[in-house]
Amino acid sequence: MSIGFLQPWALVLLILAALPWFRRGQPALGYPSLTMVPEDALSDRIDQGLRLAACGVFACLAIGMAGPYQREQWVDRIGTGAHIVLLLDRSSSMNENFTGRYLGAKATESKSAMARKLLSEFVDRRAHDRFAMVSFAAAPIYVLPLTEDRQAVQSAIAAAGGRGHGVTHIAPGLAMALDFFAEQPRRGSRIILLVSDGAARIDEETRDRLRQTFQETGTTLYWIYLRNPTSAPLTEKPANPNETTTPEYFLNEYFESLDVPYRAFEAENPNAMEKAISEVERLENLPLPYQEKLPREDLSGRFFATALALLVLLIVARSLEVNEWNA
Repeated sequence: MSIGFLQPWALVLLILAALPWFRRGQPALGYPSLTMVPEDALSDRIDQGLRLAACGVFACLAIGMAGPYQREQWVDRIGTGAHIVLLLDRSSSMNENFTGRYLGAKATESKSAMARKLLSEFVDRRAHDRFAMVSFAAAPIYVLPLTEDRQAVQSAIAAAGGRGHGVTHIAPGLAMALDFFAEQPRRGSRIILLVSDGAARIDEETRDRLRQTFQETGTTLYWIYLRNPTSAPLTEKPANPNETTTPEYFLNEYFESLDVPYRAFEAENPNAMEKAISEVERLENLPLPYQEKLPREDLSGRFFATALALLVLLIVARSLEVNEWNA
């Protein structure tokens, strides 16, 4: 425990704690003779105890006036959770609803709005996770580093509510998300949670680089694919395979070849998306070492309370004193 003082000069008053040992504890009473009275060891011990209590009153008051506090500190904890990078698609198609109808940036039924709402609830439920965020369209945008600050994460999610624009270019977003884990000590699960309604072709060189980074960092990938009902499922091979017309199918194949934990969820409506996020939450609940910051704690109240208790004891003892001998 690391202790500090707001008014350390008040500790000089501790010298007053010695006063009870230099004064008579009780008033002197006249009596003809105490020669025949035996020594009373119990009374001597009570006298010493009361002097110690008086010393404690002075000491506690002096320390309380000095403003003692316990300094802020970091404490190691073990919780459940993961380090999660939210990789959110901000292309123009995210302003559509799940039927493909364009609703605009502020519509609460758009895929973008539903994604933000469900991700915000997901963050609220994950008490010990660390979150980072990257948004992307034609290019990635660094939004938030890995942090335990829930308010910052919620603000980052809310800030992604502007009008989406551009096409879906996932590769640069994945590369930026993986950078959060590069050369970092591994503590708990590492996850990229990709929320997107589309894909784009990734060249061979970029594929190899991403595959190597995924394996080096040991990152798990979850893809919540916000699919329009008219789009083909990820697992259904198109009649005319072409990365230009059906890039999502080929992207899913590539993700499956990464040799890292990967799972895709196809969400055709808000309920399906909510179930997908709940499944991710269920899967990623492993032990996670983390540090909790304990704020500075004022200790002066404890010393004043102790001084009050000792003072009450002295007052009670005073009321029980004998004021005169019975003749």
